[in-house]
Amino acid sequence: MRMTEMVPSAPINVQRSTRRDRGRVLTSADAGFALPIKYIPMLREDAVKRGRVRVNIEMMETAELLMNGIRVDVMAHYVPMLAFDRFNGSMEELNRSYKGETGIGGSVVPFFESNKYWDGSAVGTVANSSSFDTSNAYGRGTFYQMMGLHTNSVQNNSIVVEAYNAIVNHRRKARSASLPLRNAYDHNLAEAFWSLDNNHIVPDFDQKLIDGEVALNGLTFEAPLVSQNVLYYNGHRTPSDTTSPATTTNADGEHVWNNLYAELTSGGNATMSLADIDQAKKTAAFAKVRSMYDGIDDEHIIDMLMEGIRVPEETMKQPILLSKKSTMIGYNQRYATDAANLDTSVTNGFASVECSIRTPQMNTGGVIMITAEIVPEQMWERKKDYFLYETNPDNLPNYLRDVLDPEQVSVVKNDHLDVNHSTPNGTFGYAPLNHEYQRDMVNVGGKYYRPASDAFDSDRAKIWTVEQTDPTLSEDFYLVSGLHKKVFSDQVADAFEITCISDIEITGNTVFGQRLLETDATSDYQEITDLVDSARIVK
Repeated sequence: MRMTEMVPSAPINVQRSTRRDRGRVLTSADAGFALPIKYIPMLREDAVKRGRVRVNIEMMETAELLMNGIRVDVMAHYVPMLAFDRFNGSMEELNRSYKGETGIGGSVVPFFESNKYWDGSAVGTVANSSSFDTSNAYGRGTFYQMMGLHTNSVQNNSIVVEAYNAIVNHRRKARSASLPLRNAYDHNLAEAFWSLDNNHIVPDFDQKLIDGEVALNGLTFEAPLVSQNVLYYNGHRTPSDTTSPATTTNADGEHVWNNLYAELTSGGNATMSLADIDQAKKTAAFAKVRSMYDGIDDEHIIDMLMEGIRVPEETMKQPILLSKKSTMIGYNQRYATDAANLDTSVTNGFASVECSIRTPQMNTGGVIMITAEIVPEQMWERKKDYFLYETNPDNLPNYLRDVLDPEQVSVVKNDHLDVNHSTPNGTFGYAPLNHEYQRDMVNVGGKYYRPASDAFDSDRAKIWTVEQTDPTLSEDFYLVSGLHKKVFSDQVADAFEITCISDIEITGNTVFGQRLLETDATSDYQEITDLVDSARIVK
């Protein structure tokens, strides 16, 4: 019988152990993809005491010394098990699934999904997944071969590909709400992100947030209608539209009448209080705070966070960025040494980054995923030079006019990134006022000058041209697609070789047996036992 009316819920104290997760990866890939390099499984209640991951990337030979910079991003994410959709963000569902108990929906939710893939329209399941690493269907072979994983088993769980897609979707939601999300079992490599050089341009903006709305009181009165003429019809008088042209229609298809007005000053008074103005300011301030939670799918979670209520499980429902390092590939140009080819050279490149990883004790368990992106610089050689185009000083920045501008937003035209755009005056997006004077220009001239027709020019072989024709603020503006390999000497083989060395020290509840000692047919234990005098004195 308990001495107190309390039921304990804390787990027993266990002796925690330390295990090492060391890895070495050698693989190859092309630029323009979010590359899965390595994963580290994390059991429930595991913590990373210390960890280091070094990634080296070697660029294969190019015929010329490239003028573009090539950016390398290496990221380490922790993907908790709770981030997978089948648990619906519920710790109770996760715990029931872990122990094989019936879930909230009345059936057992599998803790591990296995043998699943995405065929482009639906999720498929195979009875035998032993060929996943060699199959060319639906990107399965590409994914597992990229990571150097072999699947010679009838059953293989889908945690690795689920974690990869969870990271990609999380980053896409954080970058733009307009980007499509991937299926959890899509094995095709996802597109990498372009750099954030033009992230100040957005496809739309919250105009109400910028303008604010102030309530007017006293608009409940009945105001008389005023017209210049009267139409008599069937004994009734109606206001008449007397001017030319005839009535028009608005965007909702409603008639807009000429010389027909409501005389508000004759019906009552509309008032605006200082409290209403203060309310509009507070509303705009909280709206800006709320925008930080874009990417969280559940509106009620956002509402609770805006009310100052902590939601501890929400952090574990999405991938957690542990480390991110970026660098540029350095080039090395080598010339031939034989007399006949002294002017001939080839160029290769190299980059190295190192990430440090530490995590607290994680109840859910999950996967640490190492990903890398290799993306060439977008040069935008035909980017608009606004000052060069300007002929009227009234269009230059004006402090008094601009500081009093209620919106301080500029409409960005299609010719912003390419003055040869086929529809230069179309709307590309929206940017902060006077954004064009935060200048970041790339000017390529002389024999390297880009022709208007984009015709092939041998002198420009050292420029990796990756910009789209007629760019628009769509998916291609954020994600890398259609990247060619014309600058490489071998345009068929993978353009980059990647090595990864990891050493992770993990503490957890895993029990390890003692180290085994090799022995012969004779038992050392039995030999010692035979020497023990087990006789007892008989009184």
